[in-house]
Amino acid sequence: MAMDFSGGLDAEFETFFTERPAQPEMRDSATLWIMDEGGTVAFPRVTIDAIGANWGMPRVQLNLVLADGRALRVWDQFPARAPNRSGIGAGPLGFECVEPFRRWTMHFDGQAEQSTTVAQMAGGVGGTLVPLAFQIEAEMAAPPWLMGGMTPEAAKLMKTSTEGSLMGGLRYEQLCRVQGWVKVAGEEHRISGTGMRVRRQGIRNMAAATGHCQHSALFPSGRAFGAIAMAPKAVGSASFNEGFILTDGVRTPVHVVQAPWMQRLRASGEDATLVFASELGTIRVEGETLLTTFDHHLFEMADTSVLEQGVARYVWDGEETIGLIERCTLKQQLAPH
Repeated sequence: MAMDFSGGLDAEFETFFTERPAQPEMRDSATLWIMDEGGTVAFPRVTIDAIGANWGMPRVQLNLVLADGRALRVWDQFPARAPNRSGIGAGPLGFECVEPFRRWTMHFDGQAEQSTTVAQMAGGVGGTLVPLAFQIEAEMAAPPWLMGGMTPEAAKLMKTSTEGSLMGGLRYEQLCRVQGWVKVAGEEHRISGTGMRVRRQGIRNMAAATGHCQHSALFPSGRAFGAIAMAPKAVGSASFNEGFILTDGVRTPVHVVQAPWMQRLRASGEDATLVFASELGTIRVEGETLLTTFDHHLFEMADTSVLEQGVARYVWDGEETIGLIERCTLKQQLAPH
């Protein structure tokens, strides 16, 4: 039986607003993470956020990391492109839905601030402006994972807890395989690997978050996993903790029982191992960070926390791939370098 790549979701969810939403905090967002299979280049999150209050100037966040330690960043607002239900664009960045839940493209032609992961770890901002261009084609490889859609407990937390506000309303992730190219200051790299797409429409409030771990990966065999765990709260108060594994085309809910909470800042080689509990038993996925970016100043919780966005090498029962990792932690909980 052919896989239903919509996961039962309405194709309308794949379309974008063409008019400013009535609520100033409402956002319409597209995101793609890119993991090249060679481990030499990665895009740990590229996003456009069109928000009601600043509808004509969407926010763009773009991270690019190279194996030689260079880290490129765009974190700015740009004029919106003409409204289009099948795409969203701001300045040099654009996303296009070619076929709902099956094919998307992403492109960029502009400039980025070039620095290094080491400088970002130390809290550095800015960098040297360099030309940056890329073109990526993404073909979906699994059904979307709708946040709060795996278990009744997760659904309840999405509706009643601060985690629902953090997720930002309707939000789903979809793993994909990617092809394309990137040019950094004229230096071209071919891209072939995996990706993870996020689609979000809703109101997001990140003020109450105290930390999280987010992971996903697609393996050569087609096996995959995705998971998000929020930092534990006081005793007796549940935190959002949801995930899945995909084996033989069947998705099974999992609960994260061991997560690699960020305790220090390190450019690579940091433990990213995960342990899941499921109806199929305990699943252990070994992990180690590979290419990483850090932000101390720009994201919504920068007053209190540090954000890590990168890729990690994951090994599941001997099968290896490169997947994404995102973590944030309160600054007061980080160990000295």
